[in-house]
Amino acid sequence: MKSLSKQIQLFSIISTVFVLASCTKDFETLNTDPVKVTSVAPGSLLAPAQFDGMWLITKRAHRLNNELMQYTVETGVLNDFARYEFRENEFDPIWSTLYVKANDMNEMYKIAEQRNDANNMAAALVMKAWFISNLTDMFGDIPYTEAFKGRDELYYPKFDTQQSIYTSILADLKRANDLFNENKPFDSSDLIYGSDAVKWKKFANSMRLRLLVRVSNKSEMNAPAEIAEMFTNPTKYPLIASNDDEAMMKYTGVKPFINLFFEMSAAEFSGSRRMGKPLMDLMNTTVDGRRFRYATKNTPGAYVGIPSGYNEQETIAFADNNGLKTSTLATTLKDDAYPFPILTWAEVNFLLAEAALKGWITADAQSYYNKGVEASWKQWKCTWDGTAGTTYLNRPTVRFTGSTANMERLISQKYIAMFFSGFEAWYDYRRTGYPVLPVGPAAKNNGILPTRFEYPLITKATNKANYDAAAARIGGDNLRTKVWWQN
Repeated sequence: MKSLSKQIQLFSIISTVFVLASCTKDFETLNTDPVKVTSVAPGSLLAPAQFDGMWLITKRAHRLNNELMQYTVETGVLNDFARYEFRENEFDPIWSTLYVKANDMNEMYKIAEQRNDANNMAAALVMKAWFISNLTDMFGDIPYTEAFKGRDELYYPKFDTQQSIYTSILADLKRANDLFNENKPFDSSDLIYGSDAVKWKKFANSMRLRLLVRVSNKSEMNAPAEIAEMFTNPTKYPLIASNDDEAMMKYTGVKPFINLFFEMSAAEFSGSRRMGKPLMDLMNTTVDGRRFRYATKNTPGAYVGIPSGYNEQETIAFADNNGLKTSTLATTLKDDAYPFPILTWAEVNFLLAEAALKGWITADAQSYYNKGVEASWKQWKCTWDGTAGTTYLNRPTVRFTGSTANMERLISQKYIAMFFSGFEAWYDYRRTGYPVLPVGPAAKNNGILPTRFEYPLITKATNKANYDAAAARIGGDNLRTKVWWQN
């Protein structure tokens, strides 16, 4: 078995060459010795990292996040995630893939730096921050400062504290903002913004806003002041300001650049899954116009979810609903060109609404809350104009009045908006406790919705000394240990 750094070095070279040179004819071709990665044009490394990293997060969120957050409930015998049970190697693909992609971005940065290629340096910093933030938010303390030194034969990296990792990636995102320059060349295979430096700058700052809000419970991070600095200087720190700005993987529908759920069997994608009761109940009580984008109707024509955390027989009975059936994932989510988000205008508005509600910025929380809802409806291509939007925002179960009691309502609306947005709903739940999700009677893990993922088997086996030190430091390598930013 190889250590983490050695695996990253090997898999990174293999995956970069394979994706660039064989499977994705639309990406730039690698025309040099595959081992001499430093001779590659830095921008050519961007598309494979975006595509593979996005697919890993989206697929695993469909498998794990959607079950934990009760967007869906698996009724089959193979997956017990709704009952908080996981196979021992369940988290290994997340760990290995995101580290490989982060390493690719680390290499891209170094190559771009050698060429004084500011825009590709900045893009590499943003993508690496996205991959690493997901890793540390899933696992807690992880290898970071020594994780990408396989070329230096450092094969057994130490685990860094989550606080130090956040300090580093937040600094990287701030630096990326300074590096992006629309007046300089930006030659890349960018699949998100088509090498638009202005939109990339907005993405970098919006990612920084997301992560600052995530660590806002930790006074040592000074997040409220950092957020206020960004908010009061929009010229220097522009944020995503429309649906056109959001970081979205807008697939062409032409291979290889397709929504890979399209190639997944209907049974694997949705056949044994039913929509979760909390989501459907929340959307039904608000008469939410996004329901048809998320779910199918049952036999009588209603949107009906099932409760989570029951045994297999009970779950199957809930799904049958006395023959009336229950809702499944909307079939359009499987279309070959269906887009999935990385960071949306809706999310930015909800983040600013929270900042205003808590007094970190001088702004109207209700206005940002309303814009967040509107942005989500428009993201999902639902009718908002006319009376639709006004009617929805004025419903008693939706209306925002500005009091601190509205934190639950804010995060509940954000929960609806974050459907198929990676693991963001799980991160928000662990940070805020919202939305309130019932724990079923068959739930394991002491009835506690998992607060982190366990370290992968290969790390435990090949980097044991550093693993043991990290596990002891965080309070135990289990599903109940809180990560550093949780209260």
